[in-house]
Amino acid sequence: MNNKTLDLRIDNAETSASTGSQNKENMSKETFTLPTLQKTQNQYDNIGAYNQLQAMMKAGQKLSVKFYTGKDNKPCAWIESKQVTGFRYELKDTSFKGLMNYLISGEVADFDSSPMEAQPLKEGTNYALLVLKLMLEEHWGIQFTPLFRGRSNYITAQKVLRKGTIYFRIPRTEENIELLRDYNVAI
Repeated sequence: MNNKTLDLRIDNAETSASTGSQNKENMSKETFTLPTLQKTQNQYDNIGAYNQLQAMMKAGQKLSVKFYTGKDNKPCAWIESKQVTGFRYELKDTSFKGLMNYLISGEVADFDSSPMEAQPLKEGTNYALLVLKLMLEEHWGIQFTPLFRGRSNYITAQKVLRKGTIYFRIPRTEENIELLRDYNVAI
């Protein structure tokens, strides 16, 4: 590289550096405002999630479902398949029953006429644990990972159904272990 090219590059760098500092001065003189967040922007598109779930069910896809409590204490299901990546679907009683009906029998029904009306649970409620208790009370055969294999702070289980699998992941506490033993679960 010759000196002329090097000098030209240095001059260009100095010019752009001085232009950059001028831009910073101009930016500090101007006032910037961020757009205000509207309530509708904060609201989750549960209608879109429901429509996606309906499309997956109509296509006969096998679903992977994980129940959990959302940050806003709403009961949720994380739904995915081999063809569609996971998404959140906020549940109500009717939507839970419709989803379970599809998983058990494969029947597709329009079960959620108002997807945006999911009601929050009480503070601190673990929705996955509620669903697990419901299934244990009904004597569903749920497959648990033995505790000696689990190296995490969670108890994991699954229930395989005709049109999908439900996965459970609940905190590994003495209270939860005792609860499972009360239902004669050998873990």
